[in-house]
Amino acid sequence: MALNSHRYQAQLKRETFTILKRGILWASYVSFAMLFVVLTNAYYFDKHYYDAGALFIKLVPLAAVLGLGLYTVKSKGLFKITVIQTYVYLGLLVSSWSLVLVSLAFLSEQNMPGVESLADILVLVFALALFPHRNIMVSVILPFLAFSAIYHSLQFSEAIVYPLTKFLCFLMIILSGQKIIAGWFFKAVVRNIEKKKLLSQFKRLALIDGLTNISNRRHFDDVLLQESKAAARNQQPLSIILLDIDYFKPLNDTLGHQVGDEYLVKVAELLNQALERPRDLVARYGGEEFVMVLPNTDLHGANCVAAKVQQMLHEEKLSHPSSAVAKYITVSQGIALWQAPEVPSSLLERADSMLYQAKANGRDGFVSQTEPVSNKQVV
Repeated sequence: MALNSHRYQAQLKRETFTILKRGILWASYVSFAMLFVVLTNAYYFDKHYYDAGALFIKLVPLAAVLGLGLYTVKSKGLFKITVIQTYVYLGLLVSSWSLVLVSLAFLSEQNMPGVESLADILVLVFALALFPHRNIMVSVILPFLAFSAIYHSLQFSEAIVYPLTKFLCFLMIILSGQKIIAGWFFKAVVRNIEKKKLLSQFKRLALIDGLTNISNRRHFDDVLLQESKAAARNQQPLSIILLDIDYFKPLNDTLGHQVGDEYLVKVAELLNQALERPRDLVARYGGEEFVMVLPNTDLHGANCVAAKVQQMLHEEKLSHPSSAVAKYITVSQGIALWQAPEVPSSLLERADSMLYQAKANGRDGFVSQTEPVSNKQVV
């Protein structure tokens, strides 16, 4: 657990702060309820203890802080509240409650146990609200614990043993409880982080080809469908290039499947380098076939990409002793332009037809759907 906590320290810190903000928000709602209870008791039941008008004035700062805090959360959103804003609000909230407690103590004409009980309740409220962060929790509850002990000592007992014992017992119970709850909390956070990481890995495995580390056929199908919808909606061109490594089976037979796999990885890296825009996609279509999706690209732009791929492969000079067209790895490419309102499968069929023509033309070239483009360069 300690090792995992160290590994996920940044995530734990973010999660801790998020829970802390939620806890402070909860404490604010509870404070509103407690404020209402104090006012109700003072007006209806404790008139002989307090001057209700004077008490109301003393409660105004607390009501103002609570109103401002809740309005800020509602207007900005909890997750947009900064660290500084959170701690400033917490300090104002604790100070306002401290002022209320002191005011109740001075305004009461007789000894009133309710003041001490209110302080004890505030200890529990803020202990629960701030449990993920021990230092902050202790710094907040200590003033309330100290007030409760001092008030009891001054009003109800000449002996300091009882209030001191209560103070220490309360503090030890809360600290030990915080340690247990925080331990459960951190374990839950770590498990949640690991679960998200595992789900992310599963998602990546579902969308990424395990060998070449580029998109797989499934991801390509999803992207092509979305891009075809976007092309129809925005009336923008969409092109695809279907590529096939020339004479790849003889290469495997000659150099072995391990070398063939290495070449697939290198070709995938080169195709990725040929794409310059974030939305462009290259995927492994199957075996030694690759496909490129080029949004907002007409046939001229797709031809330029195909020529660039061809030139980069010629410059890479990946040895291919079994090729009938060159000494190095080459590819044949078929280019097709999406035509509304056709489905992606129809676009792929035309790209495949163009790829077949490129192979029939002698390979190491590309053909678009409107006109053959040989661009064949024998190395």
